[in-house]
Amino acid sequence: MDISEIMKQLSSKSVAKRKRAIIRLKRHLRNDNLARLCLHYISDHDPCYTVRNIARQAFYVVGEPPPAGSWERHHLFHLE
Repeated sequence: MDISEIMKQLSSKSVAKRKRAIIRLKRHLRNDNLARLCLHYISDHDPCYTVRNIARQAFYVVGEPPPAGSWERHHLFHLE
């Protein structure tokens, strides 16, 4: 399953699907910036505490804790 398919599952209404997507996305954390951005966003914004917590734990498993503070402070996008 590629990251674009996993991202679709991250926006599912089902908590179980979002949890499974995080587990799959965690495998890409070391090598993929998109995976890292997705998990940072989910760890700050998912409405379910359990999903946010699993996303945060994914970073600790690979030895890279997410930065403290809000997602917006760390990931700014510039449109040109």
